[in-house]
Amino acid sequence: MSTNSTREWVDPIVCPFCGDELQSPGAGFVDHIDENEPCEHRFDQWRTNIAGDIGGEWTG
Repeated sequence: MSTNSTREWVDPIVCPFCGDELQSPGAGFVDHIDENEPCEHRFDQWRTNIAGDIGGEWTG
């Protein structure tokens, strides 16, 4: 497991927070953060940090 020290998600099949390989870039990431509390926490922090950059709530 390696931590991505940059703030860019450089590979869609690798978790940007812990470096683990994901089953898929979309649903696999959601499953991964649901199962990994540290990654979920870092994802929540990321969402909080960018919330002001996105008008309204997430769609889709």
